[in-house]
Amino acid sequence: MSTYTTGELAKSAGVSVRTLQYYDQKDVLKPTATTDGGRRIYTETDAETLKLILLLKSMGLKLAAIRKILASDNAQPILELLLAEQAKRLTHDRDQATAQLRTVTAVQKSLTGAAGVALKSIKDMDRLMNNRQALKRVHGQLIIGGLLMDVLEVAGLVYAWVTGNWWVFAGVMAIAIVVAAGLSHHYFQRVAYTCPHCHTTFKPRFWQEFWAGHSPRTRRLTCPHCGQTDYCIEVFAESSELS
Repeated sequence: MSTYTTGELAKSAGVSVRTLQYYDQKDVLKPTATTDGGRRIYTETDAETLKLILLLKSMGLKLAAIRKILASDNAQPILELLLAEQAKRLTHDRDQATAQLRTVTAVQKSLTGAAGVALKSIKDMDRLMNNRQALKRVHGQLIIGGLLMDVLEVAGLVYAWVTGNWWVFAGVMAIAIVVAAGLSHHYFQRVAYTCPHCHTTFKPRFWQEFWAGHSPRTRRLTCPHCGQTDYCIEVFAESSELS
């Protein structure tokens, strides 16, 4: 079996030596062996694991979440489901792009061949573009809402500090808590979760979602179908059959 030094593995994977050293420190990717002189030695299996780590990072997962998933007793089904969902998203994006291209081409031909534009083509194009942007708008609303809450909290803190009236700050914080709960509820209404064990897609109760440990693409929940508690994969609620 082939082995790699830190520099050789870094070069083959297109990452820096410092990145591999950092992964070692964070227990994300430990070398299979270390020489008496302190040199890290990696194997082909380590190289494949590194490819998987880089893929998961490109999907938005943080190193802490990746480490937990790789260390989980159910790492295999979780990874399979994550990759399946990523493939589904990429296929969905590709299909939407293809459909949009057909619509744009049809509109171009209509503009070129006649004085008017077929209204149906324009409506179809708008519908496709709006569907594609729906989830991005939800994320954007969360970000904007969060920023507005931050501004409100800072303004309340400054006002209370200057005037000595801390009741105002307490009121601002109460409002911020209510707004945060509303934003969370709005977001959770748009997503569901798929169990890595039985592949059942379900929507948990709000407070279960709210308090559950999570990464950008997973949330630790108990499946109502098989009863297993694990990192479940986040999916679009609109395109799922919910239990």
